[in-house]
Amino acid sequence: MLAKRPRSKTQSEAALEQQGLEGDGIQSNKKRKTTESQANVEDDSADSGEEALYFEQSQLMAVNGTAPRGNEPADYGTIELIRLENFMCHPCLEMKFGPFMNFVVGQNGSGKSAVLTALTLCLGAKATATNRGGNIRSFIKEGEHMAVVEVHLRNRGDGFKKDIYGETIIVQRTFNRDGATSYKIKAKSGKVISVAKKELSDIIDYMSLQVDNPMTVLSQDLARQFLSNSTDEDKYKFFMKGVQLDDLYALYQALKSQQASIDGVLESKAEDIRELKEDKEAAEKKFKLLQQTEDLRNNVNDLLLKHVWAQVSESKSNLDAANKKLFDSQKTKEELNMKLENADATIKTWEQKISQALEAVESSSDSVNPLKDEKKELEELLLSNRRKLEKAQDEGREVHGHVKTTKQKVEKAQRDVDTENQRLADADNGKHAGLVEEKERLLKEKERLELELNDLDENIKTQQNTNHDNKAKLDELRDQVQQKETSLRGARDALRQLTTNRSGDLNVYGPNISKLLQAIGRTSWKAGKPIGPIGLFVKLKDKKWSSIIERQLARVLTGFITLSLEDKDRLISLTREYKCSNIVFYTNRISFQLKEPSSEYLTVLRALEIDNEEARRTLVMMNQIEQTILVEDHIQGRRVMEKSPENVRFCYSINKNRRGNGFNIKMGQGSGGVDPIIGWNKAPRMATSIEEQIKFAEANVTTKDLELAEARTKYTELESADVAYHRSLTEHKKQKQRYKTDIQRIDDKIEDITQKLEQDNSNRELIRLEAAVEAHELTYQTYAKQQADNLAERQRLSRIQTDLEAELKNLNAKIDEFETHADSLQNIHTVAIQQKEKAVLLSAEIIQKIELQDAKILELANTAKEAEEHLGDQTAEAKKVGPEVSLSADDTTQKIEARLDQLEAEIRKKDARIGASGENVAKDCREKTEKYNAARGEVADLEKVHQALQQAFEERMERWGYFRKYISVQARYQFRFLMSEREFDGKLAFDHKRGILQLRVQPSQQATDTQRNTKTLSGGEKSFSQICLLLALWEAMGSPFRCLDEFDVFMDAVNRGVSMGLIIKAARNSVGKQFILITPQDVSTKGIDETADVRIVRMPDPQRNQTRLQVRR
Repeated sequence: MLAKRPRSKTQSEAALEQQGLEGDGIQSNKKRKTTESQANVEDDSADSGEEALYFEQSQLMAVNGTAPRGNEPADYGTIELIRLENFMCHPCLEMKFGPFMNFVVGQNGSGKSAVLTALTLCLGAKATATNRGGNIRSFIKEGEHMAVVEVHLRNRGDGFKKDIYGETIIVQRTFNRDGATSYKIKAKSGKVISVAKKELSDIIDYMSLQVDNPMTVLSQDLARQFLSNSTDEDKYKFFMKGVQLDDLYALYQALKSQQASIDGVLESKAEDIRELKEDKEAAEKKFKLLQQTEDLRNNVNDLLLKHVWAQVSESKSNLDAANKKLFDSQKTKEELNMKLENADATIKTWEQKISQALEAVESSSDSVNPLKDEKKELEELLLSNRRKLEKAQDEGREVHGHVKTTKQKVEKAQRDVDTENQRLADADNGKHAGLVEEKERLLKEKERLELELNDLDENIKTQQNTNHDNKAKLDELRDQVQQKETSLRGARDALRQLTTNRSGDLNVYGPNISKLLQAIGRTSWKAGKPIGPIGLFVKLKDKKWSSIIERQLARVLTGFITLSLEDKDRLISLTREYKCSNIVFYTNRISFQLKEPSSEYLTVLRALEIDNEEARRTLVMMNQIEQTILVEDHIQGRRVMEKSPENVRFCYSINKNRRGNGFNIKMGQGSGGVDPIIGWNKAPRMATSIEEQIKFAEANVTTKDLELAEARTKYTELESADVAYHRSLTEHKKQKQRYKTDIQRIDDKIEDITQKLEQDNSNRELIRLEAAVEAHELTYQTYAKQQADNLAERQRLSRIQTDLEAELKNLNAKIDEFETHADSLQNIHTVAIQQKEKAVLLSAEIIQKIELQDAKILELANTAKEAEEHLGDQTAEAKKVGPEVSLSADDTTQKIEARLDQLEAEIRKKDARIGASGENVAKDCREKTEKYNAARGEVADLEKVHQALQQAFEERMERWGYFRKYISVQARYQFRFLMSEREFDGKLAFDHKRGILQLRVQPSQQATDTQRNTKTLSGGEKSFSQICLLLALWEAMGSPFRCLDEFDVFMDAVNRGVSMGLIIKAARNSVGKQFILITPQDVSTKGIDETADVRIVRMPDPQRNQTRLQVRR
């Protein structure tokens, strides 16, 4: 709902705010008991508080009257335009108004007063309120059927529904000769928003237009009456209506009237209550006679109700017990589920370890690959170095030819020297020749020894290189012999186990298995003799899958199957007694459907012949043999699994590089989902063709025996060569030392002979010849040096070749070490697979227990459901009897039945005394009590309303009195201030008791105590005084506009000019107020011109020969 706009504050209200007397501020903390008579005590005298207020008002008015004051138009509620069509004397008239002072001037008969009449009618007033016509039809122009009146209201700021109407609201009223009238309320754009008069009422309330207030629109008749003919009583009535205190007083009197009517009702109700109370007390006395019997009956009813609910309680106890058993079973199942989750977690853990072990195996393979690459590089270096060595050997042979040629030249030159020596010898009897001959012999001997020493060194180096290679081969052969010995022992053990198994030995299924089977035969079983070992009922069709399937089925083949949990526990006890590690399975023979893949795939199940259905069921449950396919080629198996065939989980393939081993290819793991399978190398546990396996094992033993013998022969040969090498090496060292000693001795002799020859001077020719020998000898030495360098290069290359071969040997050893480590990791992987199998078996056992627990839970749930249904039926029957009651420990069905019998006997005795009228007595008592209580409640409510009305009336009348007092004070001082504009001394005398308002005026402000009544004033002075009174009363009003018709009709020129100036000045001091004044005088002749806040609207002259308005009466 649209909120009503608060009334605009007047100067009196502003003064009230300054004094702290507005609103609740006028009430003291002490409650006032103000009556209507106290509200009328104000008279013409003023107390000291009024004098202080007058002083403040005078100062405020002095400031407002002298200081320039800016005026702002009201945001909404002022008249912007009035348009008349066929209204009274106007066929069509449109008048625009300013937001402040508006003078409407025109000759008599021009229809000025029709404007205010149209304004009043358009804003919803009745025709009689205008004093211009008896009904709406009388305002239609003569000769016309319909009239239209339209008013434009300013609607800015916080205006009425501004988002809908805009800045202007157009109110249009249309009426015709038939008396029909209608409203159209339009937006600024002309769009019709509403045609309901309620919308107009909302607009008038929001803008506080007060069109029904006679002081807001003073028509011509009312203006004459107020300005000239009004009595003191009329003025007081105008004042009370203008400030709307009269309407407020009427509302309060209506409140008092309602209060008086309630007083009468309360008096009549008091007598009725006394009569109802007497009737109630009489009925209660009768009812007390039945009280004892009714108490007994109530006790019986209570006991009957307790008896019913006691039965419900017993059923509830039964249900609680059933639910307790069900809860315990469910808790046991939850514990089993937790164990199953732990088992599954363990499976996942071992799967991770399997994956990690596999990754380690692959990582080891990745580690050995760089070594293999390094080996390849070493082999290439060996080849390159061997080629360099061969080239050096070719160069050595070429240098050896040059050495041989130069040696021949040296020998020829030496022969020449020998001839000369012979000649000299003949000359000195052969002495010189003997020295030369001895020197030559020594040189030859030294050369021979040096050549033999070089040959010995070459021989030693060759033997060292050969022995280095043999040493590496010897270590390698030693490892091969050990490996082949181990492999041969394993093959012989496998052959021995196969041979034993052929003879009927069951030890392949575990130690003491025969004793266990005998004990099983001697024991009585609840559901039949256990089935096992499972491998006895399984036969493999194709032996090439034997080692792989044996490994994957693991301990399941050695297990036993029982058909009841009791038999399982008994068999487990037997296995512990005989120290057997065989697993015991339990199956409940629940039928299940296999989910096998397409027939194009060979599954483990299809590769086996299983003679026992329970064995088949166990293998399917534990190893998923129906969803494990066999693909011989590893690459092909990967391709098949990449397609994710339906109902396929695993794929086994054969490792062609390692006989008996294989691969486990899994789905759902992406690339790398492959685990190696270490083949089963023990006696088979499945019933395959044992003879073929024995033949295969015998051939394997023979092959491995031959391989071991060959390895041992090679090892013995290399070991003998190593011993011979060390013996030869010792002898060569001794021989080398003897050569060095002989060469040193010959050098000493040659040095001695050379010194002797140089002392002889007769041998110049000999010296020349010897110089030639030395030249050829130098050339020979050069080639010999090249030969020695070539020999050193060949030796260096030989050493490099030896080092590379040694490095290659070490690298081969590292590769063997990594491969051995890979085998160790493979063993770790195998152990992880075995642990996973144990966890899978444990998970299967838990699943079997959960299945049994589910069956137990189902049975207990049915029992609990039956108990709950029985309880529900009993509860429903009990609720029909009555609501549930609390029971004590003694409230059993037997005890309650005993108490019921006793009470019923007492009731029968008392009923015989009272008779059969008990129900009527109780009903009569109840009805009279209800009537009495209802009457008391009604009176209490009326008393509350009466008290609230009394309090509200007193508070409102007290506040009404304050409003009237301060509005009166403000009007008196406003009037006195306005009168002072002409140096008049004026006073308003209010007598609220008599309801009169008197004007007392002194035309000049002379010092006198005598003030004259308005009847003794001249016409101009009287009209001026009435104008001041009107302006004083207007100042106390809240309407946004004031209208006055022919205010200056009785004024002379002087008073008219002063009055107009006074009105304009008062209008300018009234912020946001609009004034519309009608006068037949030309205001421009009075010195009034149009300004920003003064607008003069001139009416068109009346039609010729028209001296009065065409108004139908």
